[in-house]
Amino acid sequence: MASRKLKRPTRLVLDYDGTLTVQDTMAVLGGLPKRPKMSWQEIVDAYMEDYATYNDTSYPWKNYDREEYSGWLAARKWVEQNSAQRVQDAAFFRRVTTDDVKQAVTKCLDNGQLELRRDWEELFALFLPSYDAGDGTFLDSSIQILSGNWSETAIRQALFQSAQRGGGDHNEQLCHYINDMKIFANEIEGLASPYGSSGRVVRPLDVDIRTSREKLRYLKEMAPSAGWKPFTVYVGDSSTDFDALCAADLGVWLCDVAEAEYEKASMETFKPLDFVPPPLHCVSAMEGFPALFYWAPDLRSIIDMISYT
Repeated sequence: MASRKLKRPTRLVLDYDGTLTVQDTMAVLGGLPKRPKMSWQEIVDAYMEDYATYNDTSYPWKNYDREEYSGWLAARKWVEQNSAQRVQDAAFFRRVTTDDVKQAVTKCLDNGQLELRRDWEELFALFLPSYDAGDGTFLDSSIQILSGNWSETAIRQALFQSAQRGGGDHNEQLCHYINDMKIFANEIEGLASPYGSSGRVVRPLDVDIRTSREKLRYLKEMAPSAGWKPFTVYVGDSSTDFDALCAADLGVWLCDVAEAEYEKASMETFKPLDFVPPPLHCVSAMEGFPALFYWAPDLRSIIDMISYT
């Protein structure tokens, strides 16, 4: 792996689906149910119907700026809540176990439905010097995952199994890192219970992570409690990452298109926001990062920005 070093103490917060992975990973969980009352396709279709209603609902746009766009995204919460409740009411994940999730991850890694982005291991390797595998502590730099995925267990299994398959110089240390790293995501309740999951996915006390504003809340709560704070980098690929992208010291919107095409892709992803993120490679860390957030096509661009040889 790389001999590069971080330029400064860094807290790197990564979205998972479509950011750390090549594509959305819901296919991993879609085949898990034992006796669902609804098929996965029916759940997806119902979500898209609600989403269309949300998109067609009038919103008091004036400036199409950060504040208005954030408010518009927050108004989507009912769509996400309905979907989660629908999955729970259908007992979609009832009786599913941790071992079922593990096997599903293995199957999808084998058939290519689940794949981590190129250079992910080198990115993680930058943070290994700040990790003590003996007691599982992280020093001045760390990687954290912040995701709206259904299952933290599925995310950790995907990372762990991918690291095991990698076979690099830091393979064992990387596996320990993934075991101990903080992953903030939703979870299928009771995967480790004797008879498997209860099927519940809606948690009390407003702790679910399904919207941009909920991601922002977690980004703030995940920050070190001490007075000293590392440089925070947030990387995400969708509109659900918007508030966190804007709040980080450096926000990077990841979209693997050519530079000639990224402006169009940005307008599609963040429609109708009146903002196009500058390319990450056009800014110098010495100058600071004044834009709301930046665009990068791959993890290599992020490695180059936060580290040196």
